[in-house]
Amino acid sequence: MKKLLGIFSVALSFGAVASTVDIKTFVYDGSVSSTTLLLSTEKTHTEYRMEQRQSICYRNEFRGHRTVCTGGYGGGYGGGYPHPGRHPRPHPGPMRSCWSEPVYVTVSYPCIQTVSVPYEVKDYDVEARVNLDVSKLSSEATPGETFKVTLSGDQLSFDVNGSKKFFIVKRNQDIRSSMNGSVKMMDALLSTELLESAPVLKALNLANIAIDNGLLTFDLGPVENNANIGFSLKITKKKLLGSDPVLLDRDLLDSEIEVKATSSGSEAGINVNKLGVELTEGKFSLTAKAFAKFNGSLMNSSQFNELSSSRTLIYKVR
Repeated sequence: MKKLLGIFSVALSFGAVASTVDIKTFVYDGSVSSTTLLLSTEKTHTEYRMEQRQSICYRNEFRGHRTVCTGGYGGGYGGGYPHPGRHPRPHPGPMRSCWSEPVYVTVSYPCIQTVSVPYEVKDYDVEARVNLDVSKLSSEATPGETFKVTLSGDQLSFDVNGSKKFFIVKRNQDIRSSMNGSVKMMDALLSTELLESAPVLKALNLANIAIDNGLLTFDLGPVENNANIGFSLKITKKKLLGSDPVLLDRDLLDSEIEVKATSSGSEAGINVNKLGVELTEGKFSLTAKAFAKFNGSLMNSSQFNELSSSRTLIYKVR
């Protein structure tokens, strides 16, 4: 039985070129708040045709038998086999175990192979006009944020690489397309907002969690703008056996938490009783969390290790 193998390099030599890609960048330094980027590509799709190619194939050829012996000692059978299929006579005591196995070698030979060859077929040209709007909410830090717009075929995508001085928040993204003859026209808008990161990250520093008469309090860093800090609370009742029932686990409304300035930062207070949770007899776990909150989606979240902080209090009521 022949075993045929094609050369791998033959398959690699017939790759297809995909839709073209155009990339434009814009570095925001605060001097210009908006810009327009023009991108052009070709949209293609892949089709296949069958072709015959000269190649080198391989097959396994039978070259007889050989005798293999293992193990044992003493007067075992060791004379080999005069012809295939003969088995050694049994001997008492330890002895070698021998058997006959076929011998094959791999040989190469020229051959013709039928291969599937991909090729790209042009669908249409693509012209994209992208408007970038950037607004900065603070004048303290100097920006240096890079916006990258990629047009791959007719797929438009946005990426950012920030200075880590700012949170880059996407406020609005809109992409509209239409055909004009054999050209696909794309109009896009990306509206972003830069929020200084240092004040928000500094506020996310929880400490000294405590509860007294149903009022849960904890310290955090100075909060300059309550709109950029969100809070959540999880309360479970601790049980000796079985799972702990969850009494509350959700984000808090602004009206459900009070934040006031202190000499060392800020203090937050939550009236647990007003949340509909009664901490009666037993042991409870209360986990308060503060997190960065944005009026839109954060585009450079990967640049920041931590965007939240939490503290847990074990509270026992007798």
